[in-house]
Amino acid sequence: MNLRIAQIAPLWERIPPKRYGGTERVLYNLTQGLVKAGHNVTLFAAGNAKTSAKLVSVYPQSLVDANIPWTNVTYPLLNIAEAFGREKQFDILHMHLNKSSDFMALPLAEHIKNKVVFTFHIPYPLSQDREDRHLILQKFKKLNFVSISNSQRRGGENLNWAATVYNGIDTSIHKFNPTPKNYFLWVGRFNPYKGVKDAIMAAKKANANIIIAGKLDPKLEPEDYNYYKKQIKPLVDGKQVVHVKELDDKLKNHLMGNALGFLNPITWNEPFGLVMAESMATGTPVISYRAGSAPELIRNGKTGFLVKGISEMAQKMKQIGKIKRINCRKRVEEMFSGEAMTRGYIKVYNKLYRRQ
Repeated sequence: MNLRIAQIAPLWERIPPKRYGGTERVLYNLTQGLVKAGHNVTLFAAGNAKTSAKLVSVYPQSLVDANIPWTNVTYPLLNIAEAFGREKQFDILHMHLNKSSDFMALPLAEHIKNKVVFTFHIPYPLSQDREDRHLILQKFKKLNFVSISNSQRRGGENLNWAATVYNGIDTSIHKFNPTPKNYFLWVGRFNPYKGVKDAIMAAKKANANIIIAGKLDPKLEPEDYNYYKKQIKPLVDGKQVVHVKELDDKLKNHLMGNALGFLNPITWNEPFGLVMAESMATGTPVISYRAGSAPELIRNGKTGFLVKGISEMAQKMKQIGKIKRINCRKRVEEMFSGEAMTRGYIKVYNKLYRRQ
């Protein structure tokens, strides 16, 4: 059946994002997939969004581009209120939880709960010692929630989880490359929990070249910027350790596809980790710490390695040639493509629609 679906997006980054923005990239792929499947889709997002759905916007551009601080809650509230104010126009409202301001949608869903589904794009709050967010979610635990990995549910197992639907990428963008060059790659935010320093130290221990790439914004993310200046920049020599600017899709695809392996030494409960799927789509295996969603994305010994610590990561870097790159691509096509994600959400929507 064809459904009338509202996708309610965060306003902070453009859809799709020019560079950084995992949630926005997933939202773009899902919205495009739903339209292609024949559904009537309305996207509530910033006015500079690119979409084949109908676009409704309360602000003409993404809030980051407008230099609006992260602490602002007014524009997110306007966006949520606009969508829920039109709820009678839709069979399903799909709210994407990315910032604490998005939680304002929870009480609005209580009287129409079988029309609303919430996807978590952030770790469950208890894993980040955010008791206040946990308490508000517990108050509305009977609403319908979707996790983007099974590991993401830790701490909130008693929420009404409708399904786990893995994030999906556009596999047409990420070209398969069977013949990589001689370097490893790390991509992400320059945050200690993302493991960039461990990735560099593993490369040095393995006597391997590494390229690191990530967003640096001293105004919006001063702590990450200071961490980079003090801990990472001194390790960048321009030869064995090379730092490139934040990547657009074309450059990211090029660097991922040509890498021997992608290093992902995360030390936090990563709810999904889009870069792991993007890397494997190009054929590049992932070596990751066994944390968060990594054991769900990586087939150990088949599409990469799950390791503990810098020494084991360096050891597995020397064994990266044992991984058949085509197996990485096939796993993404089966499990983490935009098409697979769209099918997963349509199942959730149909289930909710039948309860109405």
